[in-house]
Amino acid sequence: MRVGTALASAAALLLVAAGAAAQVDSMARPDTVPRDSTARRDSTARDTLPHYLPVFPEAILAGPLPRGTRYTFNADSLVLSNVQTLSDLLAHIPGVYVARGGIYGAGETVMYGGRGAAGLEIYWDGVPYLPLGRDSLFLDPARISLAPLERIDVFVLPASLRVYLVTLRQRSTETASQVGVATGEVKTANYRGAFLRRWRSGLGLSLVADYNNNDGIEGTSSTAFNSVDLWLKAEYVPSARFGASYQTLSSRWHRTAGPLTADWHPQRRDGILRLFAAARDDGLGLSARATLATTSVSLDTAAPDRSLSQAAVELANGWSRAHIGLAIRRLDQARPWLFEGTGAWSPFPGLTLAGDARHAAYSRGRSGNRAHLAAGLTLPAGLSLRGELAWTHDLQAPLDSFDAGQRTVDASGAVRWDRSWVSLDLGAGTRDPFVPIGFPVAITAIDSSGPVRLSPTQRTRYFTAHGALRILPGLQLSGWYFNPLVRTGNDFEPPYHARFSLTFYSKFWRVYRSGIFALRGELAMDTWSRGTAGLDSAGALRTLPELSIGEVNVEVRIAGVTIFWVQRNVTLQRASYVPGLDYPRRFQFYGVRWLFTN
Repeated sequence: MRVGTALASAAALLLVAAGAAAQVDSMARPDTVPRDSTARRDSTARDTLPHYLPVFPEAILAGPLPRGTRYTFNADSLVLSNVQTLSDLLAHIPGVYVARGGIYGAGETVMYGGRGAAGLEIYWDGVPYLPLGRDSLFLDPARISLAPLERIDVFVLPASLRVYLVTLRQRSTETASQVGVATGEVKTANYRGAFLRRWRSGLGLSLVADYNNNDGIEGTSSTAFNSVDLWLKAEYVPSARFGASYQTLSSRWHRTAGPLTADWHPQRRDGILRLFAAARDDGLGLSARATLATTSVSLDTAAPDRSLSQAAVELANGWSRAHIGLAIRRLDQARPWLFEGTGAWSPFPGLTLAGDARHAAYSRGRSGNRAHLAAGLTLPAGLSLRGELAWTHDLQAPLDSFDAGQRTVDASGAVRWDRSWVSLDLGAGTRDPFVPIGFPVAITAIDSSGPVRLSPTQRTRYFTAHGALRILPGLQLSGWYFNPLVRTGNDFEPPYHARFSLTFYSKFWRVYRSGIFALRGELAMDTWSRGTAGLDSAGALRTLPELSIGEVNVEVRIAGVTIFWVQRNVTLQRASYVPGLDYPRRFQFYGVRWLFTN
């Protein structure tokens, strides 16, 4: 409580200081220009006109950043795409393997870099989204609702991903609401509703409800599933210089027991109180943030109820070509203190330097450190170069008293070419050996012969390529290829892995005014070679089968209405993303979403 009180006091002082800085200049003179007495008075009621208000600053890494280090997915990317879960979205990142336990509702663990749980970090509005409950090590991104989000940033490091989730921020005083209905095979149902309101005073209220259900497929790992996600945010942001918000996210889901999977029925609640103050309203200058967050997991019959609290104070200063930030975080007993620093600088046009560092104090006298540096150089003719170095000596599982940490040094580099009709990125890197801890509970079969842990990785050099080519107006070929240059690869990182997509997107139907109609169709293929998928109870490597699996999705948008249809595994493969678990053929779902402003 002492830490929380100190943070609240510091935030209050910051808000007072910002309010004082925002006072009107007492020396300003009144307007002496005479008014036109013949002008007619505007008959439009003032309160009927939409007014755009400042919003809470995005909690993402501030730039400048080297080109190619970040993937940004905006609101349109979440609608006009095949994305149903956060795991679906991360599958678009080169080198990511999504270990799917079945259709929607089954586990969809994201694997990257052969690092197990250490390969993925997720932040919800700047707050670390930590695993709790039955699996206190691995996150299942598929269980994080996309309904309350307006933007997702993914930063790709040589051996890990950092994902920043930004919740909806209503800017206009015009009320916005959304209704979504979707259905599909095995009685799949999705109902989504949203209401967002801002008043001229700066007050705001946002509410999102998301319900999902399916009856599962008998005799498979795709058992019956239902979930209810509720998100509520209240805020007061009267200016771009200070504001406060509180949000709560409740997620309750039930995965029914089957012949391959266990019954799972938890409920997770997250609450976040945030305050910010800034010296300027253009995003530059000094700024400060204070955060207090709580998380609890309950109702799971296989794990005791658990809760934790987080508190943080962040200070930052931004210039037109540079940014620096410092943060102090207080977490649970296993992670008492975290000290973080970030910086970015563009000393002259074309050169960008960025980096971050963290020191963590853990229980039992343990500690962890990490540092990451990135540099980018822009060249003529659309060419650019970048390089990254990541040094880590940190723990994977602070709750495990036997985890003493591992030291790794990973590096990568790439050359990029961007033109109006083509984008191509070729990269290579090296990763140190690593010994992951545990195995994701979400994709663990109840059969004792299934994988029980991930195998150690060897020193790995890898090659990656991704890009997009505009073949014709509206027609684009894009994709990525990843090769770890290891004969057998690493667990869930097969020797050859690629994703290709042929997309048609156009607003050609001119019977509607420009911009109101859009048609998008995509044919995608995910393919990988034979690899490994962890160790069984006897210590033998499990084989990851070679597979090529395709999908089709079509979206039509007319004004605020989006109609979509997605079909997975159109290649009719006997698909298995995880040994022992299966994926059905031609699984499809379709629906419509309306966005209103009234």
